[in-house]
Order: sequence, then C-alpha cells, then structure tokens
Amino acid sequence: DLFKKETNMTQFVGLLIETDRGDVGSIQSSFGTSGKFRVNFPGGTEIREGDSLYLRFKRYANDPKKAIHQDGTALPPARTGSRVDPPAKKKKNKAKNGNGKNSNAPSSSQVSVVKNNNSSSKSAPTNNDRNINNGAAVGEIIKVKGDTLPNGKHTVAIVSGLFSMEDDIRQHTGRKVTSVAKPEEEGVVDGSFGKMGKCKVLFENGISAEAVGSRVKMPERET
Repeated sequence: DLFKKETNMTQFVGLLIETDRGDVGSIQSSFGTSGKFRVNFPGGTEIREGDSLYLRFKRYANDPKKAIHQDGTALPPARTGSRVDPPAKKKKNKAKNGNGKNSNAPSSSQVSVVKNNNSSSKSAPTNNDRNINNGAAVGEIIKVKGDTLPNGKHTVAIVSGLFSMEDDIRQHTGRKVTSVAKPEEEGVVDGSFGKMGKCKVLFENGISAEAVGSRVKMPERET
C-alpha cells in the first residue's frame, strides 16, 4: 500500500526504508505492475507478512527539482550470508534408443541461493560536532508508543539523532530529554531502539502524538 500502481518507482530506488523493529533496508526495484517493490536488508530483518514499513523523506518547497532528501539513517553493515543448495532433481528421458528400448538418462540441475551476500555497506553517520559523553545533543521524535495516559498522551517516544550507531546508549540511560517546542514535556533516556542509534525516551507525564517530527534536546551531563 506504500505506492500506487501508476507510481514511477525510479525516483525511489536507493531510498532507505525501516521496519517497526528498527531494521533498515534499501529499495532495489519495482516488482510487477501493482505497486509492489523489492527491499534489501543487508543486516537482516525479522519482518513478517503484514508488518508495516516506513519511508521517511523530505522535499523542500522552494526546490525547483523537488529532490528527495533523507537524513539521520544509514544502512547497517552487511551480514555474512549463507549458501543453500537444494537437492538435485532427476528428469527422465523417454526417447527410445537404437534397440527400441526407453533410455532413462538422468540429468541433474542445481539452483544456488545466496542470502545477504553483499560486501558493500554504508557507514553510519557520526556526530563530530558534539561530545556525546558529556555534551548536549538535539534529536527528532520519529514515533510515539507505549501506554496511553488519561490525558491522551503516550509514555514512550522513539528518537533519532541523539546518538550515533557507535554510541553505547546503555551508558546514557536516565539522561534528561526535553521537547524543544514544549519544555514541560520532559523524559529520560530508557534504552536503545534498533541498531541505528535510535533510542527510547520514557515520558512519565506523557508525550503527545502531535510531537512526531518535532525536536528534542538532551542537555549536558551534570557533573
């Protein structure tokens, strides 16, 4: 349901796409003529039929080319694949030989399937402009989830941009995170989410669904 059958898929080839579990893949090509498409997950995925996929991008209003921009996400390193050789199938040749008898000359064929054997990978973005160990950082809320409080707000937000893929988010559990637009909405880092530097932020008093796409900040660590 992400694309219509009349959509020109050429402009979307190579864009990154995510699952609910945080797995990241890239669009490879269209599949058929009904809006289906192929996605490659170099780091593997646990997605199942019926699960949701998310394609996040930006287009700037004053850009005459209407170019598509993505930021804050990169493909994970390729995981070593495995080779599967199914058993050979035998075919009977019913053509008669010179003696008038049927000749059963078996022939075999093998099909080799290689999974995720992709040696190329993109490195994750780094935050060279800040010292994550003690410094402040700014991120973006990409999703809200968790329990719904009586005030209609959710208890958990998924945030990207506060950490890079190399950061050990466990060392930052408990650090304060506040909404830039609504400083009264305050939470704490609760752990990592996926493999791309995203994190879960716990909001005890809730975070509104309208906060998706807005910025949050993590102040410098208190000494």
